[in-house]
Amino acid sequence: MLVPLNSVPALKHVDTDLFELRYYGHCMRCTFCSDWCCQWGCDVNLKERDAILAAKDGLSRFVKTPVERWFEPEVFEDPEYPTGKYVRAAQVDGACVFRSRDGRGCNIHRYALAEGLDYHAIKPMVCWLFPVCWDQGVLEPSGELREDLVCRGNGPTLYEMVRDELRYGFGAALIAELDAVRDGLRAGPSPASAHGSAPAETARSPR
Repeated sequence: MLVPLNSVPALKHVDTDLFELRYYGHCMRCTFCSDWCCQWGCDVNLKERDAILAAKDGLSRFVKTPVERWFEPEVFEDPEYPTGKYVRAAQVDGACVFRSRDGRGCNIHRYALAEGLDYHAIKPMVCWLFPVCWDQGVLEPSGELREDLVCRGNGPTLYEMVRDELRYGFGAALIAELDAVRDGLRAGPSPASAHGSAPAETARSPR
C-alpha cells in the first residue's frame, strides 16, 4: 500500500512494506552471506563519482583495481538523482569493484573509517540506504529484498534499520512523517477502512 508523503519534494509516497518486511540488518555481524548484496556494481551519481575520484590516492590503498576501471564509461540520465545523471561502479571478478577482497564489506566505507571521515560524504547513497530505495517518487524496499536477498525475512524491519540513514539523507521532517505512518499501522485500520472503505489519501501500489 502507498501512503502519501509531503515533507520532501522528491518523495511522493512511501510503500508500507517498509514497515513490515524484515531482514538480518546487522551486515558486518553476518556469517552467511559473503557480502551477497555487493556482488554487482552500484549506481553512483556524478557528484558521488567525483568525490570518490578525488579520494583516489588514499582509496587506492584499499581498492587494488586501477582507478580507470572503477566505473563503467556509460553515463545514464535520471532526474531523481541530485545531479540528474549517474554511472555504474564496475563489476570485477564477480563483485563490485569496491567490495573488500581481503575481508568484509565495502572498501569505500573502510577507507572513510580509517581516515576518520563521514562515510556519507563518499559512499554512494544507494549503498548506505540499501535495502531501501526510491523510484518515481516512491520510497520502497529494493527489488533485491523482495525477490532474493539471502537475509530477508528475519530481524528488524527495514524502517528500523534504515531510519537514521533516511534522516541523514532526507531530514527530520521526513522521519516525523514516516514515524506517524508506522504508528498508524501499529494502531490498526481506521473505522472507515475496517468497513471496507480505504482512506482517500492512500493508494494501491502498482508494483
